[in-house]
Order: sequence, then C-alpha cells, then structure tokens
Amino acid sequence: MKLGEPGVLPNTWRGAIGKAHQRVNMVNYEKSEEILKYLKLDQDYNKHFDLIDCYPGCGVWSRALHKHLQPKVHVMLESFDNYYSWNKDGYNRDLSASKVIQVDPYKWKVYNLLERYGAYKPQHVPFDQVNKSLLYTGQFTTAQGGQLLSQFITCIAYRNWIQKFGRIRMLLWVRDTAAFRAVATHEEPSRGKLSALVSLFADIDVVAASDANDFRRQDSKTGKFLERIPALRNAPIKFSVDDTFMKGPLVLLDVKPKEQREWESEISAHEMEYVLRNLFITPKMQLRTSINTLGAGAGEYFETRLGHLYDKTTHQLTPDEFVEIFQEFKVWPYKPEHLFDLGEDDLDSRTKRDIIQFL
Repeated sequence: MKLGEPGVLPNTWRGAIGKAHQRVNMVNYEKSEEILKYLKLDQDYNKHFDLIDCYPGCGVWSRALHKHLQPKVHVMLESFDNYYSWNKDGYNRDLSASKVIQVDPYKWKVYNLLERYGAYKPQHVPFDQVNKSLLYTGQFTTAQGGQLLSQFITCIAYRNWIQKFGRIRMLLWVRDTAAFRAVATHEEPSRGKLSALVSLFADIDVVAASDANDFRRQDSKTGKFLERIPALRNAPIKFSVDDTFMKGPLVLLDVKPKEQREWESEISAHEMEYVLRNLFITPKMQLRTSINTLGAGAGEYFETRLGHLYDKTTHQLTPDEFVEIFQEFKVWPYKPEHLFDLGEDDLDSRTKRDIIQFL
C-alpha cells in the first residue's frame, strides 16, 4: 500500500485505504478546521493536555485536531490494519506527539491498560469542574458505533472509563440515526434509553451534519425535527457527503458531562440503569403498565408513591420524574436481589501484549 506524503491525500487514497468496514469518515481538512474554530476548543485545551482518538480512520479530523490544539500526547486507537498503517506510516506519521496503537477501543478494559502502561496520564479532577487535562474524540460510524456511543454515555453515570478522571468532554462522530437516538427529547415518541441517559447526565449539541442526514424523516407528520430538538438550538455546520469517505450521513456531537447532583450520591448506578433498561422495554406504554417490568408486585407497591405519573408513557417522562422513580426504587423492600447477569471479560489474551508493543 503506497501511503504518500504526510498530510497529503493522494488521488489514489481511497483505493489505498479500501472500504475499511464501511466506516464513514470526515475527509475535508478545511471543513474540519471550520468546525474546530466554531467549537473554540483552544480556550480550554492548549498544549498541556492528552488527546485520546478512537478509530481515527482516514485521519483527517485527527490531523486537524492535532494541528489546531497541539496536545501534549495524542493517542490514536485503531484496530483495522489499513487505517493503522495509514495513520502511523503515512498521512499522520509527522505528528510527533502521536502514539498510534493497533488495538480495538471497543473493548472496555483497553483504557485501564493504556493508563497503567503510561500511554496517557491525565489529572484527576472533581466532578464539579470540567477536566481540561484530557479530551476524547471518536468516530463511531461502524455497525457497532451506536452501541459504543451508548457505552460512553453510560460511563458518565458510572464515573468509569475515561470519566473516572472527572468531567471529560467528548467529540463524537456518529451516523444520523445514532445522533437522533442521543438527542431525542421526551416529546419524541421514538425516544429510548440512550436519550434518557443523555438528558440525565450530559449536555449535548449537534455541531456539524452532512447534507445526507435523515433528521427530517424522523418526524413524518411535521418534518420539523431540526426546529424542536434542543441539541440543535444552534444551527449545525453543514457539509457535503462528498466531504466524507464512504459518502454517508455523518454527524458530530459535542458531549459535555453535567455537574454531579445531590441525588446521584443517593442512587446506585446499577439500580438506575436497571430501571431505565426495564422501563424502556415498553417505551410507549403507560407507567402503570411498564412499572411491572421492575419486578413482581411493582405496580401495586408504587401506585401510592408514583401514581401521579402512571398516565405517562415511559418516553414522556422528564429527567426529574426519572429521578423520582430511581429514589422510590431504591427504598423498595421487594426489589430484585440480582439486577444484572455479570458479563465475561471482553479482552482477549493479545490485548495487553499489543498495547505494550505499540507504546
């Protein structure tokens, strides 16, 4: 594979990279610069911070971000051979602060191992302030991208993964369908667990969107999705599908974790996730029905405590109303003893070796 000069996309670059598992990427450097200037990241991040870059792919967004902010360390986590070689030995090989590691960032414990072996060393900051020693970006545009987006939102609630260091800002490229799932409000009938988590734990903005996005089809009656979603209160920067590799719908989300509220110290994150997961099994049913998914006898027990919410469907519940349900579930004496089955370790035997090899 001929990789060409650093920072230059040769005429044959699409053939050099290949289809790369259908991952949509931003490949317009000038448009990337426009987006970065709009975000004004240099007011908070300037040279003395670490940048974690998940699935850099074609590397154009990664390069623009690196040149714009000049991070102390830029860790690129790329699992696919072509993309890994493209960033390490070709397009981005002149970025002296970069560490390109061939490992799958989809695996949960990768981040703990990276920290343990010194790939990045952010400061620990209290959750009442944004941690400006670490910035995270990722291109979650594969088939599993929506699930990865959900996991990173969930880690805000659990204060784990990168969020254990404090409130870490995340710039996430996703497909339009995943973006809609994240920013839908309680007024949207198709709202799900992800947007409920976002409303509870993060402020989120749609920063940029390709002209192929499917936002408008989400509301076939009014076609006014862009006008009703708070995350779109500022018109996103538009770009063409020709600015993307694979020419697909692409959206950039700016995710900022909220300050910790008093109720969070009272509620188990496992109990909160259990409640959300179960209630959203039947998102369009009234709470008087969906409450029964929490356990045997739930409907009768909670009627005197949450009966004022029983006429609402799950998707109509506001963040404050979810908190009220969490608080009542916490003191329920008959709640299930085991809320989740424990999953298996998601790391194979090679992951630790691979991380050490590339550092």
